[in-house]
Amino acid sequence: MGVSFGAGPCLASCGPLFLSYISGSGKNITKSLVSYLIFSLARITVYVFLGILVYCLGKFFTETIFEGISKYVFILGGGFIVCIGMLMALGRHMDAAVCRVVYKNLLEKDIKSIFLFGLIIGLLPCAPLFALFSYVALISKSFTLSAIYAFSFGLGTLLSPLALLAVFAGVIPRALLKIKPLFSRIFNLVCAAVLIFLGIQLVRRGF
Repeated sequence: MGVSFGAGPCLASCGPLFLSYISGSGKNITKSLVSYLIFSLARITVYVFLGILVYCLGKFFTETIFEGISKYVFILGGGFIVCIGMLMALGRHMDAAVCRVVYKNLLEKDIKSIFLFGLIIGLLPCAPLFALFSYVALISKSFTLSAIYAFSFGLGTLLSPLALLAVFAGVIPRALLKIKPLFSRIFNLVCAAVLIFLGIQLVRRGF
């Protein structure tokens, strides 16, 4: 089920955001794969949390809780993604000291940002995921089994075409840079614009 979700719903929902981030931040193949693993680890963390929560509280109460906080997740998550996009667009050419500090901590040292990115994506309300975790809660005979099933599902999502796409996304900007630096800069700006647009759409869903 994890593999099928990773090649279907998860690819469709996570792909545009994650690939825009990888492409715009100009990573090489190794860094792209590491970012994908960190991103996936964050999502798996959320999946285990949701699997345990549904098992302990039941589908109705879990969905009620998430309905209450979903708008805040959309708004805060969308705002974070817009921020990443704006920093990516501005690059290193920033006069404000605050912007330089944020850029350094979110894009240059991006383990924290990619992990947060994964947590946010994992927490975004998704009907197929809730159906899956309801199934996990029903078949689990213990708290531990629920966590193991959710973790196994998360590992399955790792085997997604998104990993291969992430490699290509990391290669493209470097190839463009070798041809002409201007092409690479334009490509980065396009990726930044996509992130900002998608972030705004998430914020709008919160209202």
